[in-house]
Amino acid sequence: MLFSVRLVSRQPHDLAPEAWQAVVADQLKAVKSQYDQGKIKAIYREAGLGVLAIYDAADAREMDQLLAALPMYRYFVDTSVHPLWDMAPTLQ
Repeated sequence: MLFSVRLVSRQPHDLAPEAWQAVVADQLKAVKSQYDQGKIKAIYREAGLGVLAIYDAADAREMDQLLAALPMYRYFVDTSVHPLWDMAPTLQ
């Protein structure tokens, strides 16, 4: 099942820049792992906003677990997840 996922994070004011960069580095490793596993089909940086990704998860429960496993999870200030379905076959 495909999901459109938009994630927006913010560095907390009380977190030192070095600590934030460590979180960002851990996040990149986790995202690469999900990409390598085929859970992330496409990922884009939305300039000035956040990340937009297309995930492939078995169901909503797995999608929730994939997001909760991300190191930056507690720093997301906006998360939107929407299930997708392919309309192309209906156009033929």
